Amino acid sequence: MKRILGLVASQRKRANSEMLLKEAALAAGDECQLELMRLAEWRLAPCRGCYTCLIPGKTCTIGDDLYPLVEKIKEADGIILAAPCYAFGPAAVTKLFGDRIIALTQHLDDFWDKPCVIIATTGKEGWEGYTLAALVVMTRNLGLALKDSCMFMGSLPGESVLMDGALERVRLLGSRLFGEARLPVQGECPTCWSDIWKFPEPGLAVCPLCGQRAELVVTEEGVNLNYGLASTRHKKVELMHHNQELQAKVKEFLSRRNELEVIRNAYKGGGNWLKP
Repeated sequence: MKRILGLVASQRKRANSEMLLKEAALAAGDECQLELMRLAEWRLAPCRGCYTCLIPGKTCTIGDDLYPLVEKIKEADGIILAAPCYAFGPAAVTKLFGDRIIALTQHLDDFWDKPCVIIATTGKEGWEGYTLAALVVMTRNLGLALKDSCMFMGSLPGESVLMDGALERVRLLGSRLFGEARLPVQGECPTCWSDIWKFPEPGLAVCPLCGQRAELVVTEEGVNLNYGLASTRHKKVELMHHNQELQAKVKEFLSRRNELEVIRNAYKGGGNWLKP
């Protein structure tokens, strides 16, 4: 029996994202057991940026529910992440979790290639913002093997499952959790599936999430993207290398602490800090 962990980012009970997640889990296979976590019910605090978790043998000093959540991810055979779109991005609890990536990188071996699918919901077409891109980069930073992702429409609770084609699409998404991954669709980065592009200079497009580069070529049929070499930013070796670079920065800080403290002390005082 395969264990599926469903991570629900909505605080609303029986929300669109929760219902779609359950449909996806049913389509993943008859021999699957679903466990659910409503992320907002678990204590996830903001990262303090202290870098303690980068020191060998040390863990995050925040005494919240990060590591119980980590253990649940480790135990699962597959992950379904479902999040609503709030203010053009995913519910804030997903960012709280994703921001702890430095501590989570210590568990990259346990997370690596664990299959995952993403369900996002929004109330109005055209208002989904960067929701899917944010969820995609979070799962890839964790080392999960993203098999499918999709945005579903529906504002009122229950509306998403009534939309034309929604049940068929989410069941296909669920069937891919332990099956073959889908291919990137038109407009997505072919490496990470982000739908966000930057254009730093004429004729050049760059994915800001993975660094994939593409040449813009204008033809009679329109604008084509000629992609360069696939980005390696979310390969395991690159993620580990980035963590090692941060560890080196910790050592550098310790060696330059007195020098940097002089600079920091120049900014003591000034302004009044308001307290809650």
